[in-house]
Order: sequence, then structure tokens, then C-alpha cells
Amino acid sequence: MNTSTNITIQEITDREQWNAFVSQQQYVHLMQSYEWGELNQYLKARVYRLGALSNGQLIGVMQLHVVAIPLPVLHLNYLYCIRGPVLEAPDSPALPALVKHAQGIARKERAIVLRIDPNIPDDDTQVEDWLNAFKKLGFKTNTHTGVSRRSWVLDVRPDPETLLANFKMTWRQNVRSSQRKGVTIREATTDADFDTYYNILSVTGERDDFFIHSKDYHKEMFTRYQKRGQAVLFLAEHDGEAIATKMLIKMGDWCWDMFGGSTNSKRNLKATYLIQYHCFLWARENGCSFFDFRAIPNILKPGEEMWGVYEFKKGFDGFSRLVINTQDYIYNPILYKAWNKLIDIRRARRQKERSQLELERVARDKIRTRPQALNPQSLHQPNLHRQKSQKSKQVNNVRWLFLI
Repeated sequence: MNTSTNITIQEITDREQWNAFVSQQQYVHLMQSYEWGELNQYLKARVYRLGALSNGQLIGVMQLHVVAIPLPVLHLNYLYCIRGPVLEAPDSPALPALVKHAQGIARKERAIVLRIDPNIPDDDTQVEDWLNAFKKLGFKTNTHTGVSRRSWVLDVRPDPETLLANFKMTWRQNVRSSQRKGVTIREATTDADFDTYYNILSVTGERDDFFIHSKDYHKEMFTRYQKRGQAVLFLAEHDGEAIATKMLIKMGDWCWDMFGGSTNSKRNLKATYLIQYHCFLWARENGCSFFDFRAIPNILKPGEEMWGVYEFKKGFDGFSRLVINTQDYIYNPILYKAWNKLIDIRRARRQKERSQLELERVARDKIRTRPQALNPQSLHQPNLHRQKSQKSKQVNNVRWLFLI
């Protein structure tokens, strides 16, 4: 236990105390919830939940994950605070106290850097104060982020009719068309429903080339939040057949679009548009002000990874939210520099692979939307997705480690 002036730092084991503080903050984030730490522990990660207390009251928290660095033989780690620390203000005395305490953990865990990804938007009125507070303590800005800095957000406080009216015309038409064609949305309530959700997610992952964790992990996530009234699974059905699905989790006045997918059949029914609209309604009815679609490209230009996903999300109205850069507190400059050199090499290789995957995705979409009568050969087109390299699958595994 470290004490700085009147601030005491200790590990917090009271779930309610932790979540109550996090959920009340302006920039609440799911990935600083107590349960998110438990999910990483489920994946065998070591987690530290540090709380800064003043007169017995929490005034700041920092949830740290110990992450292995892939440098041969050395067995080194880094400490990662994803979407945190959670503080009331940039001048909070909790910040220096938390950083000081983390140094002891770093020595114990052979960590060469403390990496934080604060959930502070770049248009915050105090953004310069936040950046100066980190700089004053010795943090260095790192433009390479562990998770996407940019997300797409919708204000769901307007009434349902207004929300729908603000969609792009085609999106609005697709919602109504899906309803007319008999697609219905219901909450998943049974183990069989959960199996259906995961099966649809698996089909989507295979088709669109993204990594998903095991069914047990998804079950663990859903159960932990659902029993607290914070999570829901939706199924879109047509004539008794499930054709699309969504998982949502909320905390404070924010709701996150965690996972979604659709089958390869009946795609003409546009069920993904209707189920997305129902997601907004659920968030609104459950006290949320904002709906976070999660990641979109950090650079908003065609050809970037996730560009197609971004265009889909944008059609529902909303705005781009960009958080400040990653901040690194370096304990071992020499090893940190070597690690960053390795990251640069891998990032360049990964960017090349991602660009190829995006080109393949565009090609697949053209094949899917091309009228069959004009192109009978399309029935025999090779599945470009199945030609992806094993390396690209490994890339996505790394990318989704903390996102999901």
C-alpha cells in the first residue's frame, strides 16, 4: 500500500464499490468495469485493480492487465490499462499516486512500460490539461495504439421515430422492408438460443474474416453482465429461422455493441438493419444516452481496414469519437526501444496483409451483389475469403485480444 499526501492506494476487491465509481464518471467505459478484469483473468491474465482513496472514498481507479511481450527468452511484460485510468479531473491527486504504486507492480511483473489508453475524447474542453498531466508525470505519447482510438457513437435520447427518421434513406427503407417481410426480433432466453447466437457469430467470423473467442468465453461474458441486468442477446427470425444476432452490454449511460452477425441465407431480408434499430431502442429504454458501435478506422478514408463496417454504422446517423493517443510510462528505455522496433516491423507486415484482405472483401461484395442472370459464372467463383493466409488469421487474433 502506497500513500501520497492524503491519498491511499490499495487493491480493490469490492465489486460494487469499483463499479459504482466507474459507472458514475463522465467517461465511463466497459473495459474498466470489474467484470472486464474477471474476463481477462478467465483468459489467464493477471489483473490488478488499483483504487485511490481519500478519506475512505474512491477518487480514481486503474485496472491493469499484465501482458506478455513477444521477445524471445527474456520473459518480459508490460502493464496495460485499457480505457483508463478513470479519474474525476486531470489535476486529480489520484493520478500520480496510482502511477507511483504501479512501479512496484512493474518490478514484480518484469514490466518494461506502463501503457494507458485513456477514454478521453480529443475534443474534450480539458484535453490539453489531460495531456499535460500525463506529460508532467513522465508519460510519452505513443501514436501506435493497442485498440482502435476511433469509434462510431449514436445519441439515443431522441424518441424512436426521430431516431429512425435520422437514418440514411436506404437504411430507413431497409428497416421497414425487413418488418414488412416478416422479420421479428426477440431476446434470447435459453441455452439453445445462446447456441444459435454463437453459431451465427461463427458463420460471420468465417465469412468476414474476424477472430472470435470460444463459446465458453462468450457465455462467461454474457452471464457476468446479464445477471446484473447489463446485457442482452437479440435474435432476428424469419419463419422460425434465426438469421441475425446481437449482443449488447451497458454501463452507466453508455451501451456497447459487442458482437453481431448474420447467416448466409435470407440476406435480402435486411435483418441486420432491423435488429440494429432494436438495439438502439433497448439502450434507450434501459437508461442509456449513448450507443457505442465500437471500432471504426482510425483514418477515415476508403481502403482502410473496417471501412465497409464504418459505412454501415454511419448510415444509422451518429458521430465519430476519437480518444487521445496512448500514453507510455517507460521503465526500461533500451528494451522498450527494441520492442518498438519489432512492433514497427510487424505493423508494416500487418498493414500489407490487411490491405490485401480489404481488397478481397471488396471483391467478395461485388460478387455477392452482381445479378446472377448477368453473370452465371459467379456460381463458380472461388471463395476469396478461404484463400487468406494463416498469418492474416494470426494478425486478427492479436488485434481482438483486448477488444473482445
